[in-house]
Amino acid sequence: MGKLFKLIRSDFQKIRHTPIVWIHIVIPILISILFVAYYTCSTSTVDNVSKVGLYIQVLSMGFPLIIGIVCSMVVEQEADAGDFQELLMARHKLLKFLSKLCMLIIMGLGSLIVAIGILGLGLEFLVHKNVFSAVFYGKITLILLFCEIFLYLLHLLCCFKFGSGAPIGLGIVESLITALMITGLGDILWKWFPCSWGSRIPDYYISLKIDNGKHLFLVNEFQSGIYICLAATALLFLISFLWYNYFEGRSEN
Repeated sequence: MGKLFKLIRSDFQKIRHTPIVWIHIVIPILISILFVAYYTCSTSTVDNVSKVGLYIQVLSMGFPLIIGIVCSMVVEQEADAGDFQELLMARHKLLKFLSKLCMLIIMGLGSLIVAIGILGLGLEFLVHKNVFSAVFYGKITLILLFCEIFLYLLHLLCCFKFGSGAPIGLGIVESLITALMITGLGDILWKWFPCSWGSRIPDYYISLKIDNGKHLFLVNEFQSGIYICLAATALLFLISFLWYNYFEGRSEN
């Protein structure tokens, strides 16, 4: 465990002076400020529960593209530094992969804390109509992050195998699918599209909090989504480790 912490710290050192850090800071701040400003000035009769749900959906639509961009930047940094030689010749090869994943997840968590935290503070002190507690926002943050771990793994594998263009293109497609799954079409299909988990599962959680868990359909949808997400993420995690253990660089390298 100590070795993993050292590798994660080393990975953070590598990206200190890259746009990766700023992407995780500036973008969530801008998005949250825009939404808070809109909610503050808006005369809409939409209730604040729906406003929070809409905000989470917008975050979930943008996440696949952001994940694709940052994963490609992290992996290409290693490719440019020496055709993955540092990773391939590492004594603890799998730990190097895990440290990359952990670094990305930690930065994603930081972005979500900023994005959701600013929204909660804005609704509390500017709009003066905050209907949720800090604990609720903390849980939503963790649920949304949990739903996106599968995408981090998928985009990392894509970038290692195919280069930077593939995960970015995949992220664009996933963002469009996520927007589609928010509609009525997603009522049936959303569980089988990993990119839609981040919009649907938190939305069902919000509905359950308002409904106090009395609606059996909401309970079933939320639980089945969590179970599918957990099983698929664990399976992809295992596949990622098995594949990366035999990774010897891209064919063009």
